[in-house]
Amino acid sequence: MNSFLLINKAAGMSSFDVIRQLRKLTGIRKIGHAGTLDPFATGLLICATGQYTRLLKYAEAQSKSYEATMLLGKKSVTGDPEGEIVAEDQPIINTEDLQQVKAKVMALTELQVPLYSAIKLDGKRAYQYAREGQSPEMPIRKVEIYDFELLGDLQDNLLRYRVNVSKGTYIRALSEYIATILGTVGMTTALQRTAIGKLDVSRSWSLSELELDWQKAICPVEEILTAVPKLSLSDEQARHFLNGRKFSLAYDCEDGSELAVLYEERLLGIGRCETGYIMPSLVFSKDISL
Repeated sequence: MNSFLLINKAAGMSSFDVIRQLRKLTGIRKIGHAGTLDPFATGLLICATGQYTRLLKYAEAQSKSYEATMLLGKKSVTGDPEGEIVAEDQPIINTEDLQQVKAKVMALTELQVPLYSAIKLDGKRAYQYAREGQSPEMPIRKVEIYDFELLGDLQDNLLRYRVNVSKGTYIRALSEYIATILGTVGMTTALQRTAIGKLDVSRSWSLSELELDWQKAICPVEEILTAVPKLSLSDEQARHFLNGRKFSLAYDCEDGSELAVLYEERLLGIGRCETGYIMPSLVFSKDISL
């Protein structure tokens, strides 16, 4: 079965733990997810089953919204509550310091990837180096901050904020950057992903809520492919596409651009534009009567 599922991940489990549980609930082996959430984090995790796992990159590419709580005056090796505390401070934060945070965060264009992350360096996960006591040089990643807001006042050195960011922005790294703006160290202590693109966490389901009917969590594929232009095919075009053959277009499209290819409102796959033709790049359905 090909589907997208909106899952509300609980704290204390990894994103792959969610996949394991979904395999048990659905009986489907081929399941993946878009946008890893750390074990301490909660919130929206988009999962896909069957051939739709090949579409996860489109969910991954969308902006992400989070609500985070950070603790000022303590820094952990992982940037979250799960790691050893490696630095402590007695922060003195005044109103003027807090007022400059938003402007400086909104001006960010890059952040260093945390050592405890799943990116690969020479074919090996960064966190594996960390667990072996190694500290490889971590890459700097370009980021965009689309919106930022402090939530409430600073209390007991805890600062809450809401943020909307581009793909690949590590909130643990952002919290540490905010701490440097305030002249201290810091770490993320709580994190919820509240949205991916236009999909809100309020539409997601916990794993316990899906024990009797996991299909409640299904999200229409068109809501995942909102950024991909749609192309409806004629009978003849659909035959060509389903058989892996290119076909000409009546209008020009930019070479290399992608289209979600539909037949009678059913997704057949993804096509790629090449010099006035559509080349099938992903084909999902071959059981359609034409």
